[in-house]
Amino acid sequence: MKSISLNGTWRLHGREQDAPQAPSLSLTATVPGCVQLDLAEQGYLPQDLFMGENIIEAERYESYEWWYERSFDAPTARRNVYLVFEGVDCLAEYFLNGVKLGESQNMFIAHEFKIDEFLCDGENLLTVHLRSATLEAQKKDYPLKLIRGLNPESRYLRKPPHSFGWDIMPRAVTAGLWREVRIEERDPIYFEQAYVLPYRNIMRFYYVLNGDMRTLRNAEIEISGSCGEDSSFSVRKSCTKFCGTCSCSISNPKLWFPYGYGEPNVYDGYARIYCDGKLIHEKPLSFGIRKVVLDRRDRQDNDDGQFRFLINDVEIMCKGSNWVPLDAFHSRDAERYKQALALVKDIGCNILRCWGGNVYEDHAFFDFCDRNGIMVWQDFAMACASYPETEEFKRELSAEATAIIRKLRHHPSLILWAGDNEVDACMQCYDPNHNSLTREVLPKCVELNDFDRPYLPSSPYISKEAYNAGQRSQVLGSILVEDHLWGPRDYFKSDFYRNNRAHFVSETGYHGCPSLESIKQFITPERVWHYRNNPEWILHSSDQNGNDSRVMLMEQQVRQLFGEVPTDPKEYILASQISQAEAKKYFIERIRVGRPNKTGIIWWNLLDGWPQMSDAVVDYYFNKKLAYSYIKRSQAPFVIAADEITSWHLPIYACNDTLKPKHGHLTVKDAETEELLCKTDFSVGINTCARIVNLPIYYSEQRVLIFEWEADGEHGRNHYLCGYPPFSLSRYRAIIEKYEL
Repeated sequence: MKSISLNGTWRLHGREQDAPQAPSLSLTATVPGCVQLDLAEQGYLPQDLFMGENIIEAERYESYEWWYERSFDAPTARRNVYLVFEGVDCLAEYFLNGVKLGESQNMFIAHEFKIDEFLCDGENLLTVHLRSATLEAQKKDYPLKLIRGLNPESRYLRKPPHSFGWDIMPRAVTAGLWREVRIEERDPIYFEQAYVLPYRNIMRFYYVLNGDMRTLRNAEIEISGSCGEDSSFSVRKSCTKFCGTCSCSISNPKLWFPYGYGEPNVYDGYARIYCDGKLIHEKPLSFGIRKVVLDRRDRQDNDDGQFRFLINDVEIMCKGSNWVPLDAFHSRDAERYKQALALVKDIGCNILRCWGGNVYEDHAFFDFCDRNGIMVWQDFAMACASYPETEEFKRELSAEATAIIRKLRHHPSLILWAGDNEVDACMQCYDPNHNSLTREVLPKCVELNDFDRPYLPSSPYISKEAYNAGQRSQVLGSILVEDHLWGPRDYFKSDFYRNNRAHFVSETGYHGCPSLESIKQFITPERVWHYRNNPEWILHSSDQNGNDSRVMLMEQQVRQLFGEVPTDPKEYILASQISQAEAKKYFIERIRVGRPNKTGIIWWNLLDGWPQMSDAVVDYYFNKKLAYSYIKRSQAPFVIAADEITSWHLPIYACNDTLKPKHGHLTVKDAETEELLCKTDFSVGINTCARIVNLPIYYSEQRVLIFEWEADGEHGRNHYLCGYPPFSLSRYRAIIEKYEL
């Protein structure tokens, strides 16, 4: 199979949609790219769209339609030639030499067209016409149910929901060819589908062929691969049909495990097609051998319920981040992968939840997760609102889900498909179990195309039993076994957080201000300080309606912890980052010491997708907040952590999320006075936590306790903030500097 890239420079024309007399723009475009970035590069918009309030200026081009054009020389081949668009944003018509090839209306998936008969000798002209997403959305019907929730204008559009503005993203209704474009000269016969479904020591291969089946004479299929030098498989069989299966044993099978629990073993190989003994097609394969179970049951009268993941029959304590948009302009996502994913590994995540307000990430993301033992929970792209249940929308969603499942299902890191983000929670007055999209359409797609992987209708999922129980009790939060903990966003040790009954927390966060150096990169000099009544701070909170609630939330959280709000910007930023760091640390360690009742936490979130004041622990410019180092310690496979004071004592636990027992020695001291408070040996079994000691202590004691340990030759350190606020910022700063926290 030969591929010819059509990336690079294209011609771009635009004008107000359906206004032939309107003046038009002509400029050059970069593919992959988007219109807004091209407009900024060539002076129609401010060059830095993230500076100050510049992003608002992009709204004036939302009603434009656009034409991308480029010429290319016809390939030599004229059979099995395809034009492939990996991502088109969003409502498109495609023309080759003036002939319409087709249409698409989905930004999330690839679109391809067979172009054999439309090619001409020499130069060929390719045109992609993009209609205005906002104007097209106005043509739809909006019953009251669809107007509820965030951004109703996005409801029919298969674009990421955040594009129309979110609490973590600006409004940026993009248009463009945002992933690569290429011509493929495909082999006479090729794999349209090629999927390995392994279980223990058996490899079963499912395939569908495409091409000229008349050439399928004396044909054979060969599948082979290996993991390291001591585990391999190979099978070759005759092939007379365009679809089927074959299987073989795997010698010395190696299982795929998440980080902390074993090696993330990945098998690499090839699927090949031979005709008359000659190789005519070859496709790379990769997969992992692992069994995934989502053990979930609702609470009943005498049953507290359950929500946990088991990989290869081992319960996994999940610790990781929600994965949110890498950039407001998704054509830039790919260039941020390497640095962003390095953070995931460094901070110790063993799971990422790909949030439903985002795009679906590409293979580079999943390849990294495969080979680094990072589990992926994948939402389908719907969030925080009801979606149309028309037959047309169902067909569109079904086609999208089928394409995404077939694209990503071979990745062992992918452990769960979830129907959406918070649609159940946002639409409780309608009984979410009547939602045919997540109860019928999506589970059918999973059942048909990926029956070995679990499916969850929503996050948090409100089953019929949970809904009925919640209606009776009027306290749904006490019913759910998996939940998103946002609530009042008050003190991080308040009753809301401390007493939550969820076994698994799939969202929770706390604000932290970015550094002054970062703020100066996106706030104009005259607006850097002070934050009150500051439109640029409000916009970067993210709010485009003048609501300062999230700006003031940071101030409230600082005042709660320290009793006062510093007036100096650097002092304020430090106080805010301490507040966030202690909160995130508390959320993670509260789950870890709560085993076996608690089984996982996916906090919000690792990295910003645009410069803002947010819950992220790394800002858009990849500058780390204080919380980053706190989380890195709290998420280590083995850590010493404290619960909360009870009965005059502070319980201290050894948390061992590995499959090896740990034995060691612990000392506890006061960070300021260095008074030795405890010195003891400890032992803890595999994949559990064990109480080491109950340390006598008073609520009235405002201390930072330092835990230092040696376990099986490895040394570690953690800390615990003891007592009630308000705390002294100057004393806390001195401890940070002393112990390099």
